[in-house]
Amino acid sequence: MPMRLQRSVKGPVSGQMTRGRMVPSAEMAARLSARLFLEPPLPADFWMKTMFIVWPCILWSCKGSCKSGEMPDTRRRMKKALILGRSNGVGLDRDASLVADALAGAGLEAVVPPLRGVGAWLSPRCRGEVAFHLERVAPWWKWKARRHFLIPNQERFPRRLLGTLGMIDHVLCKSRHAAEIFSRHHSSVHYMGFTSEDRMLPQVEPDYGKFFHLAGRSTLKNTALILELWSDHPEWPELTLVQHPDNAPSSVPGNVRLLDRYLPDGDLRGLQNSHGVHLCPSLSEGWGHYIVEAMSCRAVAVVTDAPPMNELVTPGRGITVPAERSEPRHLGWNFHAGRDALERAIQNLVDAPAEEKRTIGARGRQWYEENTVAFRNRFTELVGRLA
Repeated sequence: MPMRLQRSVKGPVSGQMTRGRMVPSAEMAARLSARLFLEPPLPADFWMKTMFIVWPCILWSCKGSCKSGEMPDTRRRMKKALILGRSNGVGLDRDASLVADALAGAGLEAVVPPLRGVGAWLSPRCRGEVAFHLERVAPWWKWKARRHFLIPNQERFPRRLLGTLGMIDHVLCKSRHAAEIFSRHHSSVHYMGFTSEDRMLPQVEPDYGKFFHLAGRSTLKNTALILELWSDHPEWPELTLVQHPDNAPSSVPGNVRLLDRYLPDGDLRGLQNSHGVHLCPSLSEGWGHYIVEAMSCRAVAVVTDAPPMNELVTPGRGITVPAERSEPRHLGWNFHAGRDALERAIQNLVDAPAEEKRTIGARGRQWYEENTVAFRNRFTELVGRLA
């Protein structure tokens, strides 16, 4: 007959160990029941039975909570990498998709669990060798991966969250600007670079006499200044403005076409390709998807001459507009393009011959292609070495 192990706890409550598991005694069950105002006392094996009944139900409900791409059998044996980031319908969703593609190139299977809700967190499927936190750290996922990487956006990382960097093994930065900032707060910071979706439609030739501003949901694109300038210049070509209805103005100048309704992606892509000049004088960017997407479409991108925007666009492959003032924004900065400087830049583009703008757009496209290859190579090398 096997020996029964007895485990004692100082105090009035004690229990028994059976095969390494604690089994409440009748006395313990009675005391617990009294504390919970339950009558009659719970049976001695109540908690064990509850565990074996309830937990399988919880785990079954978690089935399918973790999303991963449909992959052939050989891919299913890859090491898993969690991508942890909130879904905002715009930039962060693009980030997750691009990181997943890069992980596949590095030989890892990407798993994107929903951050909210206990189901995914409890699911054994939502566990990986490594975890990539997008923008901010998700501390409650600490025990779900062996190594943790952060891909931050400095202008959206509050100082109050600096303590969460303690659980991060390595910080991978999209820009040299971000790398310089985070190196003050973490010992393992690496410049990774980044890329954006290739939006080019080869069959569509950009019209370099047409101007485009994609504000979307953001309030940091300097849209008000652009509209002010267009109001002052009724002789300028029509500006197409795409903006979420929650942020769109009630009225616009007569030479502005406002699209404040939902646009299917195909329609938006068509606008990006048919307009040859994209106005992108953002106050701040974590990366700048709408800038890089403009360059992928062979458009001339007009950006604020401040980091990280001027890491993407330099004279010769776009137009930079000097900033006249700045103020802190979390760990980053807001940079305000000068009104007069932006006005001159737009007027120069209105007057410039189409061939000159076409050359600038072609250089932007060349940079996009080279940067995408360089990012994927750096990402693969960094993950292979650090993970």
